[in-house]
Amino acid sequence: MSVKWGANPHKKRFSFKKIMLTLLTVFVFVATVSYIAFETVTAEVSVIQDGEEISTLTTANEVSGVMDELGIEVSKHDDLSVDLNDQVKDGMVIEYTQAQEVQVTIDDQTKTYYTTTENVKQFLEDESINLSEHDELSVDLNKDIEDGLAFTIQKAFEVKIDDGGKTKTTMATNQTVGDLLKDLDINLNKHDRLNADLDDRVEKNRSIEIVRVTKEKVSKEVEIPYQTETKKDSSLLQGKSKLLTKGEEGKKVETYEITKENGKEVSRELVDEEIVKESVNQLVAKGTKAPVQQVSSSSGSDSSSSSSGWMTFRSTKYTADCTGCSGYTATGVNVNNTIYYNGMRIIAVDPGVIPLHSIVEVRTPSGSFRAVAKDTGGAIHGRKIDILVSSKSEAYNWGNRSVQVKIIRRGN
Repeated sequence: MSVKWGANPHKKRFSFKKIMLTLLTVFVFVATVSYIAFETVTAEVSVIQDGEEISTLTTANEVSGVMDELGIEVSKHDDLSVDLNDQVKDGMVIEYTQAQEVQVTIDDQTKTYYTTTENVKQFLEDESINLSEHDELSVDLNKDIEDGLAFTIQKAFEVKIDDGGKTKTTMATNQTVGDLLKDLDINLNKHDRLNADLDDRVEKNRSIEIVRVTKEKVSKEVEIPYQTETKKDSSLLQGKSKLLTKGEEGKKVETYEITKENGKEVSRELVDEEIVKESVNQLVAKGTKAPVQQVSSSSGSDSSSSSSGWMTFRSTKYTADCTGCSGYTATGVNVNNTIYYNGMRIIAVDPGVIPLHSIVEVRTPSGSFRAVAKDTGGAIHGRKIDILVSSKSEAYNWGNRSVQVKIIRRGN
């Protein structure tokens, strides 16, 4: 029996091998087309950010698109080597530096800057901020710029310093007065005066004045005038006196503290007194014996008076600078620089014998002169006068002499 097949059972339309080959061919074709298309629409770009290089393949047409793909937000202060609107090219290198915020305070005025410079020196040059040699910068010029950096600049200004009367000019910043003086090697002594506190800030248009104050002690020896004591003596006639004990001047050392300001003396204070020699009081006997009265036809005359009015007196001489003398007479005449009063010599008298302000004629062996009674004295009693002269030597040389005196006009 025979069987007839309608077809060969071993014959197939597509073999498995052919199908696989076809699929592989299609895949290669698609891949090739896709690669060609990708290579056509993409570009390789390098972005250098803060010294680090980033390579990327981009399909962006403009630089701004590349930065967006990398998540880099470019501000107007940042530094970009190309324009954001530039077309992307294969192999393009883009350098990007982000700006850092910097705050600068100049003389209490603060301003914010954005910069891509590397250090403070470059930043100041870039912003045209000029520094003089006297200005004060709070950071080092070589300090690296970092975001948020803040520093101050104190601009120097001219200051005048009066140091003990000598004026100098210097440049200063807003430092303290004490620091400025220290920088200038100006030291203050214990008593010196300053027209400002050391902690005060130096200000423009203000002068600093230093008054140099010195204190020193000086000593000098001065005379202690003696006092004149009197005792009654009944053996002497009234108006007569006798020296019993000669007075002696004492000596003392006075110490003064002298204050000087800028070399000129402004005060002198007595701080110590030491007696090195005691004074000896002068003792004078004063007569109390009443004279024998004689009857005379002329009232007020006596045996020693001549008919012409001349009377015999004992005389001594004194000076305005004698011990205990003030330079003024008993009637208030200043005789420190003169021995004359209205052209007449000045004499000290006993007012009971010659009234004060009387004008007299004095006759000596060497001549005569007119004098006015303007002074008194503790040792001037009775018929005795003391003649004012200009020097102690003249007074000592005169001693005690007899003279003739005539009252020309009696005082009141």
